[in-house]
Amino acid sequence: MNKISVFLVVLFTICISCSVKKNKEQDALQIELGKQLFYDLDLSYNQTKSCSSCHDPKFAFTDGYKRSIGSYGDLHQRNSKPLFNLANQQYLTAADSTIHTLEQQMNNPMFNRHPPELGMHGHEAEILQRITNKRVYSTLLKKAFPANFKNFSLAEIKKAIAAFVRTIQSSNSRYDQYIAGANQLLTGEEVQGMQLFFSEKLACNKCHGGVNFDLPSIQNTAGNKEFYFNTGIYNINGAGAYPADDIGLMQVTKQPLDMGKFKVPTLRNLIFTAPYYHDGSAAGLAEVIEDYNRGGRTISSGANKGNGSVSPLKHPLLQPLQLSDAQKKQLLVFLYTLTDSTLVTNPVFQISPATSK
Repeated sequence: MNKISVFLVVLFTICISCSVKKNKEQDALQIELGKQLFYDLDLSYNQTKSCSSCHDPKFAFTDGYKRSIGSYGDLHQRNSKPLFNLANQQYLTAADSTIHTLEQQMNNPMFNRHPPELGMHGHEAEILQRITNKRVYSTLLKKAFPANFKNFSLAEIKKAIAAFVRTIQSSNSRYDQYIAGANQLLTGEEVQGMQLFFSEKLACNKCHGGVNFDLPSIQNTAGNKEFYFNTGIYNINGAGAYPADDIGLMQVTKQPLDMGKFKVPTLRNLIFTAPYYHDGSAAGLAEVIEDYNRGGRTISSGANKGNGSVSPLKHPLLQPLQLSDAQKKQLLVFLYTLTDSTLVTNPVFQISPATSK
């Protein structure tokens, strides 16, 4: 290799290195911008709600309500979903199999009208102007999106918020530390609960598999992996019906057999994410375990009366577990070991109120 060739190789290597460094710096700036926007009330039309209103770090990025509340006080359709460990998720909502990216998902809270969440529809220009005029963003916008700064749009806002949300990771529970070798961190009762969870009898991990405890391994008759399941939470008419205001995956697919099917939720950080189920209708985790122990939930009175354990639409894997009281407690305390308390206090995922002014 002659001197000119060596020089060109060195120059090329330097250019690549500079480009990678520049891209990393720009990614970091977009993440920082997204973090600021995530907590900014100015993203809602009436300046009363931010993304963090429904996804608060102290509740593991949920909000503690049965069903979240929009910017005009309307109830949302569902319980808010936690936002940690979403970077590699294939499906991102409780019952819409067409949404595969965080940018897509953000269209719902931004533009939904029935009910309005952030209430952006029809007010996009005003909200953009409000954001671009804020002092806190004056330099950050230019540095995060230098090529698009003059034509800054909601697309850049979604990209920045998505970049931030992808950084929210939770993997420091006692269970994680136990698996890594810190055997003394789990009690005997917790280990027994773990053994039950992964046992062939309970087969909890067939639905709640993977590192996030939300990845099913079950296949349908066509040999495709299933992600949405009817678990017998409702059986209103004896034919498997769910409440008319939320029929699950069927709302999107229009297929009757998809009635009451919802995406498998993560089991991480359950201490922080009550109440449970898609509609927040279970107040505590012991209640959920009891429903699964019976093979479905029984509602004895009211408009939603029915025995979910005999629903014809319930997945056949959901059968009575026949757990003793001691085993139910073992399972409960094991699920608590999936709690990562550092998530709710990590300053990397939070801002002080003063920084968004």
